[in-house]
Amino acid sequence: MIQNIISNPTFYNATQGTVAQMTIKTGLNSVARPGFILLDKNIDPHTKKFSASKEFLYQGLSLLMYLGIIIPIFKHGAYALAKNKLFKNEAVFKAFPNPDEFKKFLKLGSEQEKLTKLSEISKATGDTFNRTNISEESEHLANGVIESSSLIGTILGLAVVAPLTATKAIHPILKAVGLVKDEPKQETKA
Repeated sequence: MIQNIISNPTFYNATQGTVAQMTIKTGLNSVARPGFILLDKNIDPHTKKFSASKEFLYQGLSLLMYLGIIIPIFKHGAYALAKNKLFKNEAVFKAFPNPDEFKKFLKLGSEQEKLTKLSEISKATGDTFNRTNISEESEHLANGVIESSSLIGTILGLAVVAPLTATKAIHPILKAVGLVKDEPKQETKA
């Protein structure tokens, strides 16, 4: 059964991108890390609850920022840069206005489906798009732009932006749900 799941083409395609891999990893972290903290019998219950909640919030907020802000900015930004500046004469960037449209094209199963899609785009835009000007090599170029920008976004997002932002949000959230109480302010004697 596991072999059937792993060798399934849909499963394989879904796990090939940087974003999919990091989403799976961070999603598992958001469940597994708090779970292991809660299973530890050597930690007092209040500390366990606080630590598990903090870890869950950190991983969850990081994942939300990653998927909702960081990856869309990097992916769409790099694609626009490639389309408008770096590779503006490449037909693949002219045919597909954004990375999401290109990824749908890339996932088409057969060569005939790709030819049909290129024909539809040609009719809609008035340009001629075919396998001569949109070859496998140009597909690799566009996919490389998308994947490399996702990788850069992953590194900067999950290593720099998410930790700085998530840690600022965790304490107020824990306070709102009652896991952190304000310390009474002590007066200083002059």
